[in-house]
Amino acid sequence: MAAARRSRLATARLHEPHLEAVSRRTIGFAAMNFGVVGIVTRFYQDPTDAVAIAVWVLAGFAVLSGVIWMTTRFFVDGVGARLFGLFADLGTLGVVFTITPRVDALFGCALYAVTGAFFMFFLSRAWLVAHIAFATTATIGFTVWALVDGEGVAYTLARTIIVLLVVIGPTLTMELAWSTFRRRSDLAATDSLTGVHNLRGMWQEAIPMIERVAGAETSVAFAVADIDGFKKVNDAHGHDIGDEVLVRVAHELSEHVGTAGFVARSGGEEFTLVVSGPAETVREIAATIPTEFDGGAAAPSVTMSIGVVAAHPARSGREAARDARRRADHTMYEAKQSGGNQIRLAL
Repeated sequence: MAAARRSRLATARLHEPHLEAVSRRTIGFAAMNFGVVGIVTRFYQDPTDAVAIAVWVLAGFAVLSGVIWMTTRFFVDGVGARLFGLFADLGTLGVVFTITPRVDALFGCALYAVTGAFFMFFLSRAWLVAHIAFATTATIGFTVWALVDGEGVAYTLARTIIVLLVVIGPTLTMELAWSTFRRRSDLAATDSLTGVHNLRGMWQEAIPMIERVAGAETSVAFAVADIDGFKKVNDAHGHDIGDEVLVRVAHELSEHVGTAGFVARSGGEEFTLVVSGPAETVREIAATIPTEFDGGAAAPSVTMSIGVVAAHPARSGREAARDARRRADHTMYEAKQSGGNQIRLAL
């Protein structure tokens, strides 16, 4: 499921929006500190010197990026994260380029271990590989430059090996550890029968989804869908056929929701759908959730009773999610008591 390899911290926000906030502020502070140090170190340099001007520009961008990190989510994922990744690597190259002699600049390439952590957590594996390739190329480039300048071969190559170990080793170790953690976390949040979220996974995804709602034009809807008379299916056809029905229903509901949200199996024959997006889009998706499912040749057809409500993002994410889930469940029972095979909307 989450194996689609979205950004690590952006993916489900590590399922902890507070951790994301701490990370943003930490990176923001580090970026601003980097910029301020760059500015201070150039106070006594010739302001018309090309290197000094370049450092001033980089330092200014670093301070600006720090402010953006601390006040917005622009750099957390998508285009913003990629832009910051490019700036981090190119900016580091620019800073290292100002260090003399070149053998010392070679040691400065160890800074790519720091930017590597950003690529590992915020960007895809392809971007991480590109970062490692760029850092390795830069390190080798400064190695060649140092040798051309007459530095000792053994001394320079020893530094190169140390820098590459520092840049590549921890990054790959973190990548392996994080991938293992994510696989285990995904398994713990996935219903083993249907492949959709289980109850734990539902809360992990729904709470950050509500907390990301930006304004009145964006909304989050909860729908609770329960298969009508499912006990009769198990009694008449056996649990294996009942399981086939559950898998088919989960698959069709997931296809209906698409990328606008997710589906969770929140009970034996009960599913919860959470959808986020523009209010009209959310309403359209919610109003057209299928209530009839063809079982095919081997399984019986079934119907569902569905209750849909809007979440109230003014509350905390956890409180709003639980309240919406509770109201959707109540609305679903109203649909079931009215004969089933229908949707009740309270949006």
